[in-house]
Amino acid sequence: MNWPRFMRFLGSIRGRWDLAILANLAEGGARPTDLLDAINEQSRDGHRLTWKVMRDRLRHLEDAGYVSRREVRRFPRETHYWATEFARRLVAELDSLDAWYTANAPAPDGPGCRDGQ
Repeated sequence: MNWPRFMRFLGSIRGRWDLAILANLAEGGARPTDLLDAINEQSRDGHRLTWKVMRDRLRHLEDAGYVSRREVRRFPRETHYWATEFARRLVAELDSLDAWYTANAPAPDGPGCRDGQ
């Protein structure tokens, strides 16, 4: 594994909320209001995604090619966001990695772990 390249690649999605945004958009397009509500409902650590941070992260993810944005011509005008095909495939791979880790991770104080780490 070329870990330096992999870390550079992952650097573009290391923001606190980036994976939460991508995971939610991989399921289908969303309006910002719905996306914000869904992510905050899923958050289990007491942190809340704010409008400003979400707007900044969506712009970053759009610039990096993970998210696309479209203005829907209605009254009032709406903006919808979607995960790109690349982002949907990435989320599917990360979901597989999550399942593997869940099934295979050592116990916090089991063999191979030092000091509970």
